[in-house]
Order: sequence, then structure tokens, then C-alpha cells
Amino acid sequence: MASIHELSIQRLRPSIGYPCLDTFGNCRNFIFEKEVDAKRRNEKPLQDKKVFLASFIVLGFVMKIVAEFVHEVCGHGLFVLLFGGEITRVYISVLWPYELSYTRWSLPSSITSTQMAWIYVGGILACLCVSFLIQVFLILRKKSSWYFALTLFWLAFWTLINSTGYLIIGGLTPFGDIHELIGLGVLWAFLSLALGIVVFVAGFVALSWILRGIFAGEFSLKKASSGVILFWLVIPMLGAVMLASPERGFQVAYLPLMFIPSLLSFVIEYFLVLSKQEAYANPDNIAEE
Repeated sequence: MASIHELSIQRLRPSIGYPCLDTFGNCRNFIFEKEVDAKRRNEKPLQDKKVFLASFIVLGFVMKIVAEFVHEVCGHGLFVLLFGGEITRVYISVLWPYELSYTRWSLPSSITSTQMAWIYVGGILACLCVSFLIQVFLILRKKSSWYFALTLFWLAFWTLINSTGYLIIGGLTPFGDIHELIGLGVLWAFLSLALGIVVFVAGFVALSWILRGIFAGEFSLKKASSGVILFWLVIPMLGAVMLASPERGFQVAYLPLMFIPSLLSFVIEYFLVLSKQEAYANPDNIAEE
């Protein structure tokens, strides 16, 4: 009949393997070493984190310029050519939103008001299509490198901000393409504002989910959530830049409203995401009957 010690060894054999069979002390050391190795594999070296953060900033600036190209060329320019016009000049500002990009065109005399409306709305439509196609792709993707995901994320973000920025600001005050569309009678200020808010909220939720996943690949979940909150401070920063621009009449009263995404992100990350994660990690802490 097998002894208690032999029975214990047999029970341990399938779960921890042969290196644990000598003594329980060796078993504990074996498990500890495996846990340390796992933590080392999950932790990113400091140098890798510096590369990630530097790439995050550089890609953000580059994709901002690409988003302007999408708006001006793939949006306005495409519809101008479609309706028989000619593009005379395209200017992409690296200082946007302090300085506006623009497209100049020459149109045939037979152009209709409906066609003009499509030309003016073309930039917004192009940016919305690019943004949400990328968001869907990043949400459904199985696996991709962080620099590829980060590049697409920034492009989705800037094209969302470009389009919803026009809609929301144009609904509050005469501004850019929305001002022209309202003048043509195909859009109303309140409708522009409502559409801008609805579209932005949808993009806000999706982009927060995507960015949290990218950050979680490099940092802990808590740091990833904090990063998402800090990221949405980009919007009031853009508002401050617009406020300093001499080209537009952006009002100071609108600036506090731009902190809403970051405040909303704080509520979502700390009271929904992190609290749920802690509940899963520590099920014994759930209130007992």
C-alpha cells in the first residue's frame, strides 16, 4: 500500500512536473522560479517603453498631416474632379489647427448647388469613412504589431477629430465647410451639432477600447487606463491652439467643454474597466451573503 508521501508525489506529478518530485521545498522553489520567469517575459524593458512613447508622439504628428491630406485631397479634391472641375492648389498645414489647410479649385459654369454641397461635405465624409473603417479593422483584428496598430489608431483619431470638429464647431458658430453647407440650405446648425456629438461619442468609445489594448501590451492595465485618460486631454490642447489662432473666432467659453471626453474617460476607466478587472482578479473580495 502506497504511503502518504508517495500519494502526495503522485498528485503533484501531473501539475508541476518532474523537477518537483524530490522534496516539497524544491517544489516551491521550482514554482517560484517559473513565476519570476513569467513576470520577466511580461515586463517590457525600459528602453522598449521609451521607443514606444517616442513613436507614439512622432506618429501622432505625422498622422495629423495625413488626415489633413485625406480631408483636402481624398475629400474635396475627389468630388471636384468627379464633377468636372480642376484642382488649382492644395495646401496642407503642418500647424493645423493653428493654421487651416485648404484646397482651391476651378469649377465648370454648369455646376449645381447639389454638386457644390457634395464638394463641401466631401472632406468630412472622407474622414468619417477612413476613421470608422480603421476602427472596425482594429477592433476585429486578431493580432498586429504595436507600431502598425498605433499608426492606424492615430489616423483614425485625427480623421474623427477633423470631421466631428467641423460638425460640432460649425453647429455652434459659422465655421469652414459647415458654414458653406448651411448657406446652401442643405444643413442646419442644430443638426450639425447633434450629428457631430453622436458620431464623436461612437468614435470615443471605440478608440478608447483600441488604445487601451495597445497600451496594455506595453504597460500594466492600470497604467494603460491612465494613459487613455491622459490621451483625451489632446482635445482641450487643440482647443487652446485654436483659441490662439488669429484665423478663427473660437470662443473661450467652448474650451471647458473640451475637457468632457477626458472626464468621461476617467469615469469609464476607473469605475468600469479597472473595478471589473479587480473583481475578476479578486473574487473573494465580492460581498458575501
